[in-house]
Amino acid sequence: MQYAVSNRRWLMTSSVVALSFVLDAHAQENRDTPDADAPTAVVHVTGIKRAYLKAIESKLDRTGIADVVSANEVQGLPDNTIVEALRRVPGLSVLPTLDNEHPRDEAATPVLRGLGAAYNNVTIDGSPLASPGTPNGNLGSIGRGVRLDLLPSSMISEMVVSKTFAAYQEPNAIGGAIDLRTRSAFERNGKPFFTVEGSGGGASDTSRPRKQDRVGERLIGTGSFTFGPDQRYGAVISANYQQLATSTDTHMTTDTVFENFYDSKGNRLSGNNLGNGYAVPQQDKYWYVQDDRTRLGLTVKLEAKPNDQVYAFLTTDYYRFRDLMQRNENIIDPRNTTVVYNQTATSGYYPGGDVEVGFSQQEMTSATKLLQSGVDWKLADDETLGLRANVSRATYREPIQMFKYATNTAYSAPGTGGATPVATPEYAFNYDSSGLNHSFNVSPAAYNNLPNYKLLYYRDNYVRSATDTIGNLRADYRLNLDRPGLGFGAGASYTLDRPSYNIFRNDQEPNTSQPALTLAGVTGPGAPLMYNQSGLQLITIDPQAAMAQIAALRAAGGLNTTNQTAFSNQDNFEHVEHTVGAYAQLSYNTERWKTLFGLREDSTRQETNGRALVAGNWSALPTSSRYNFLLPSMQLTYQAAPEFDVRGAASQTIGRPTYDSYAARTSISFTNVNDAGNPNAQGVTVTVGNPDIKPRLSTNTDLAVDYRLPKAANGLLSMAVFNKDIRDEIFNQSSLGYTYQGVSYANAVVSKPANASEASIKGVEFSAVVNSLSWIHPVLADVGFSANWSLLDGKMAVRKADGSQRQLDRLVGQPDQTRNLTVFYASKGLELRAAYNYQGQALRSIVPDIAWQDLYWAPRSQVDLQASYKLAPTLTLFGQVQNLHHSRMTSYTGPAKNLLKDTYSVPMVAWIGLRYTPDF
Repeated sequence: MQYAVSNRRWLMTSSVVALSFVLDAHAQENRDTPDADAPTAVVHVTGIKRAYLKAIESKLDRTGIADVVSANEVQGLPDNTIVEALRRVPGLSVLPTLDNEHPRDEAATPVLRGLGAAYNNVTIDGSPLASPGTPNGNLGSIGRGVRLDLLPSSMISEMVVSKTFAAYQEPNAIGGAIDLRTRSAFERNGKPFFTVEGSGGGASDTSRPRKQDRVGERLIGTGSFTFGPDQRYGAVISANYQQLATSTDTHMTTDTVFENFYDSKGNRLSGNNLGNGYAVPQQDKYWYVQDDRTRLGLTVKLEAKPNDQVYAFLTTDYYRFRDLMQRNENIIDPRNTTVVYNQTATSGYYPGGDVEVGFSQQEMTSATKLLQSGVDWKLADDETLGLRANVSRATYREPIQMFKYATNTAYSAPGTGGATPVATPEYAFNYDSSGLNHSFNVSPAAYNNLPNYKLLYYRDNYVRSATDTIGNLRADYRLNLDRPGLGFGAGASYTLDRPSYNIFRNDQEPNTSQPALTLAGVTGPGAPLMYNQSGLQLITIDPQAAMAQIAALRAAGGLNTTNQTAFSNQDNFEHVEHTVGAYAQLSYNTERWKTLFGLREDSTRQETNGRALVAGNWSALPTSSRYNFLLPSMQLTYQAAPEFDVRGAASQTIGRPTYDSYAARTSISFTNVNDAGNPNAQGVTVTVGNPDIKPRLSTNTDLAVDYRLPKAANGLLSMAVFNKDIRDEIFNQSSLGYTYQGVSYANAVVSKPANASEASIKGVEFSAVVNSLSWIHPVLADVGFSANWSLLDGKMAVRKADGSQRQLDRLVGQPDQTRNLTVFYASKGLELRAAYNYQGQALRSIVPDIAWQDLYWAPRSQVDLQASYKLAPTLTLFGQVQNLHHSRMTSYTGPAKNLLKDTYSVPMVAWIGLRYTPDF
């Protein structure tokens, strides 16, 4: 497939701007130039104020529009990972993992200007970084976008968030580009540097329901030094280790459809028919999840300046993240929702039901390795040649062990099939949906009758794994790009990307040859079902006791091994992507103007092997495609006054589809194995690939102003407006009904990546940094603040099954606004900081044909605290608190966006420790 790109709109825009530049350059001859000796607003301060000033200088020194977070600023924030620190940046929000298996108490990926991880380019010192993707249930999880929660904040010198595009950058950056810059040994004129900190901490919610280690530990160290003749060689070493246990609780309904609607006689309806308008949750589901997370990182950077013309470096990075997760699950299910009785707006009755009790232990391990090298050769005073080579590899592996028991389970004969939960009258219940958190009020006597719970399945060999390997070569030539007058730059790059995904599952279910195993004698500690009106407690499984029972049952021939061939093949794929890029840039700079014009050619070719059932056998099904784009870009800065500048940019960027989108595959999952072949089965989910998916193309325009505040305030005011028109936007199109192997599943929810008809997003960002309030009153001289507010307005048109279009008022993942406020006090070795973050309502997922089934993230705010005190010039005591008020993560659905899909607790986490930084 070839996609042509029209540049007419961009060329018209750039022509107008270029003409205005020429006219201004001519008029500038008659202007008074600014006094070179005029005082600036920069003052020499230490601690948190120095961090903000450094970030301001870095931001203003760039031609385009960007935000910068310095290492000292990150150190002063109560943020332990890169993604947590990024949420303080104007226009950025963060999201957790998006699947229906893992908890959401930690942020995983950034959303930049309303656009998620797949839209944003992430690099370390300019080099691309492989990523294992984000866990996504049984679906191929190795999508694009780097999981920044795997990277420690200790490894960076500064984070640069570029919101405008230049031709030398990787163009998969509709949202923007995030470059994580590591420390150089030649900083501070090569003076040795060393800092180490150790701290202990814990989460507010632990040991629920099982005992956990309540005290976490964290150790971070960074050091750099120079050596050799004239100190021309240097080394930087940064290492981190963190271990922390947490517990979270969750209340939710089903994974798909979520609610049912009925007519006046209580008969269930489907599609967009809302009948009497009374929504009924499909399930009452509770989780208690316990995590033991360990993070380990090491960065080693060797540098050399053998002479004044050559700089070279070699960096190796290793980051490992392990999460040992135990999930305890209770589900109350009417099982047959065809008819509801005695229905009112907030209540009703089901004449039967069942209860399921599950336990899952999942050990997710992700590791990222990066090796990068580079040489910068100064050919002349204003001429450089840069060469870069890097390779990175990310791996993800998650072995899973699962048990589930259900009331009155029905078994098949030996070797003939699986087990099925059965609804019975003793588990009939009234429901109450008057509040956000509904309640299914099952009889406590029936609920607690443990002999009624029979083993439903045991999965002892269930593994998800993924790998991604990226290799990159690039060369960059620069001539006078950053100096007055004309400048030129050019370069070329080649990237090879090889991701793959694999899943395998073994499923064993009891048969009729042996007495049924029950929960009697194999339960563990309980916990409250917080929203249940019958006062029920969580029932848990003791995995060791259950395994002993199951081993005896297996030895006696009491287990059937169900056919999992389809499950273990349908999601697997291998992808290979070759990208060749070339660019040219032209700059013209004066005392007042900085300009940068560029063109980038991107040529991408890919091959994908999915899996498909062909003539009764699962076979590799290869697909291939290619695309080419010629992408223009323009950035300019006009220094209207020493304290005031105006910045503008226009560009085109692309958004590459996720790797698994290209795989020609059909993935179907059933709630119960015996649902296969039942055309009326509930809870059937289908994922379909789309080898013909097109990349996104975005036309971007930006305008920003910066005003440096007087010395008394010692800060910066900024405002930016932007617009992005996105062609061929990609979304997961959902529909109802699917025919698979000759059976038409009427209630199957089908998800397929598709290109939207059109999409756009525009917004405005306000930010302010004020390092001192002395201009209000001298007593406030040591008080300052940093604040930003972003308003986002998006829209997207998606195609429905009948070919018509549906208009949405935002993009998937996009909040309507974000707000940050950080207030700090710094004086005589004492620093205090309180940080407030707010993310508005955001679209989580869409079902094009059934608008009321769309999911939305509820608005959420979080307050974090940090304090530090210098016990000595080199020794600092510090403390941090995250999520002071236990703010939850909640998702809504329904016609009015006010019905519960799920709500996850997020614990408060506190740390206290010492930091030692000797003065060399």
